[in-house]
Amino acid sequence: MDARFTVDVKHTLGEPRVLVSRRAMLHNAGVVRRHLAPGVRLCAMLKADAYGHGAAAAADTLCNFCVGDGGDPPADAVAVASVDEALGLPDLPVPVLIVRPLENAFIGRQRLRIEEAVRHGWVLTVCSQAAADDVARIAQGTGRRANVQVLVDTGLARGGASPAELADLLARIDARPSLRLWGLWTHFASADLPDSPFMAEQAARFRAATDAVASARGNRITRHAAASAGLFLHQGVQFDMVRPGLSLLGIDPSGRPSTSRPLRPALKWVAPLIGIQTVPAGGTVGYGRTWAAGRSTRVGLLPVGYADGYPRSFSNGASVLLHNRPAAVVGRVSMDLTTIDLTDHPDAHVGEEVTLLDDNPLSPVSVYRLAEWANTIPYEILSRIGPRVKRVPVDPEDAECADAAEGDDEGAEASDEAEFG
Repeated sequence: MDARFTVDVKHTLGEPRVLVSRRAMLHNAGVVRRHLAPGVRLCAMLKADAYGHGAAAAADTLCNFCVGDGGDPPADAVAVASVDEALGLPDLPVPVLIVRPLENAFIGRQRLRIEEAVRHGWVLTVCSQAAADDVARIAQGTGRRANVQVLVDTGLARGGASPAELADLLARIDARPSLRLWGLWTHFASADLPDSPFMAEQAARFRAATDAVASARGNRITRHAAASAGLFLHQGVQFDMVRPGLSLLGIDPSGRPSTSRPLRPALKWVAPLIGIQTVPAGGTVGYGRTWAAGRSTRVGLLPVGYADGYPRSFSNGASVLLHNRPAAVVGRVSMDLTTIDLTDHPDAHVGEEVTLLDDNPLSPVSVYRLAEWANTIPYEILSRIGPRVKRVPVDPEDAECADAAEGDDEGAEASDEAEFG
């Protein structure tokens, strides 16, 4: 195990921190695995620093630890948004996919980053003949063959080659000796809606555009389309590989806990109390004096604010947990600090840890509840937790592969996966 991703939990006491459970991630990978058809591979989507969980530690967990005793690590590949994100990962024994389409290859430092990606053998996404030509020239200069995948736009209209453009683009890739077609993929616009007719329409467009290509190449390329919602809420869209992200981190794509998919949130966000003061009745707290004490009130101070991703919209409306009981946020959430009402917590003292976001999906401060308070989705809550908050991977601290899922009665059986072509 790489020592860079083993952090002593005690070392970060007294600081705002995100505790990320390796065991929960491995459990969730087991849940995902049990939903896969035979032979379908799992690509762990770890963009945006693994949705705020810490991409390096998440990749290390999913690629180097095991779901079940004596089995293999759950991830067959890893995906991130950009080359810069890939550069932040540890060395991994699986393919790394860059899903943001490449353009403007010779502007700024783009060429240097593409050269780095080619040397690492990472899979680059291209959507145009011009982009394919640029990557081919850069790869030729490195003396390496670049792996590329083509994003097919089936209706999301957020980049990609149209089905009508695909044949010409593939012909251009094939004509370039320094390029190797690794895969074809698409992204669904309404996968979170179980009965979406547009979802089925997109899947049909993708099949129509790629079935003949895959057959002609002896199925040596990888086709992928489904993320977490597509995987759990729809049938027949797994193709060769799926790329779940948030579900591996324990958040259900439906936006609420599911009894049929017992995912375990991996992240718990905590911060210490750094001050307590008494505000007299009628006194106010925070910028704008938006909260006034109706009684003599003990007010606690937390070293977390909207610069850390704790939204300003939580002012006078959200709660935190102390001793497993709620404490209301009072006054405005400021850039670096948040104040809470401790009147009903007479035993609270400076130095105690307060839970801002709980890893219990049924908690009054679960990510689902925070998303409701912020009128957003769990993705945004998690991915906006700022870099000042330390990510601390926990359990199993130094477990070898066979011990990684000890005590996890939900572990999936290991399966032999076909190697990438």
